[in-house]
Order: sequence, then C-alpha cells, then structure tokens
Amino acid sequence: MRSRAAATMFALAAACLPAGAQEDGSRDAVRNLEGYAHYKMGQYGEARRIWEELAAKGNTTALINLANLFEQGQGVEADRVRALAYVREAAERGDARAQYDLGLAYEKGDGVDRDIELAAGWLKRSAEGGNPDGQFAYGVMLATAKGRGLDKASASQRAEALDWLRKAKAGGHVEAADYVRVLEGAG
Repeated sequence: MRSRAAATMFALAAACLPAGAQEDGSRDAVRNLEGYAHYKMGQYGEARRIWEELAAKGNTTALINLANLFEQGQGVEADRVRALAYVREAAERGDARAQYDLGLAYEKGDGVDRDIELAAGWLKRSAEGGNPDGQFAYGVMLATAKGRGLDKASASQRAEALDWLRKAKAGGHVEAADYVRVLEGAG
C-alpha cells in the first residue's frame, strides 16, 4: 500500500512537469523525491541506491542526502568521515548548503582537523552562494575576528560582517537581527 502511494505521488509529480522537462534535470529532481519517499518509509537501502545513482552524476542534493544517511547511521553503519566526504564533494560542486556544513565542521573540528582559515573560506563561499546560514556564520566570524573577540575585529571586518548579517537577516535568518543591532551599536 505504501509503495503504491509513493508510485502515485511520483506519477503525479512527473505529470506536473513542463513538456520536455525530463531533459533538463527535472527527472533528477523527481528521482530525488522518489529516494526521499523511500527514506520516509524506512526503505533506506532503496533510497541509498537512488541517491548513489544521482550522486554519480554530480547531483548535490543526492550527495547531501547520502551524507545524512551516513551521519545518522540509517541503513548503514554511522560514519562521520564518509558523511563528510559526501558533504565535501557537494561543497566542491558549489552547493551552498554543503559549503556551510563543511565550514562548520572545520570551525568545530568535527570529523576533520580544526582549521579556522578553511572554515572561513567555506563559510564565505556559502555566504556568496546566498545561504542565509552561511551569511550569518561568516558575518559572525568576521565580527569576532575569527573567534578572537568582538573587540579584536578591525573596522573593515565589522563593516563586512554587518553587510553579511544584513543579508542573512533579509534571507530570514532569525538571529541575524540581534547581531546587526549589536554591531550597529558598536560602531
């Protein structure tokens, strides 16, 4: 019954695609959704198979989904190093979500050696890619002179931090408004 419902959902999703959409990546989006439906039904092996097929073609959403499977140990043995390998591949392919996650991993030393410079680089790429979480994290990193303290940031770092935090706020990041107020008051 569950698989029939999933098949119906995908048939409907495919029917809603514009003519010729199968050639432009929409097919991959439908396949990602199919993998997600299997994931939600606890069919982790089938979800993994679909996502591995898409990941082999460079699909960053599939790479992130595989990273989540290995991070959570769903249908596979939990493996943070393997999860980060998928995140890194998606980040290197330009996925702003993955760049943010990789930046945080380097900032915390979570699964990789702690490296603030690499963290800053990945967070900046995420911010430039329009990710509000990346904009917020990079703005905070600049505002605190890469963790040395708010009083250690130069005027140019504070100004750039304020720009990124404003972008994060405009993008809906909940905490950004508080940080914007702090930096505007510190000017």
